[in-house]
Amino acid sequence: MRKDDDLLIDLKLTPEHGDEVREYDEVFPGYHMNKTHWKTVRVNNTSLPFEGLVKMIEESDKLTK
Repeated sequence: MRKDDDLLIDLKLTPEHGDEVREYDEVFPGYHMNKTHWKTVRVNNTSLPFEGLVKMIEESDKLTK
């Protein structure tokens, strides 16, 4: 989704992994989602490593199948 000039994606993560990635400013509690399992990630202008974003997407894919 887009909000202002930001590209955002909602991802389902384990609570432990969600807590880990909260160290990044671009990761915050799920926008309109369950805050325990869902995180919203600002994709553009991020300090989050590309590999970390890919890992989060893969985890979310597994958890939502």
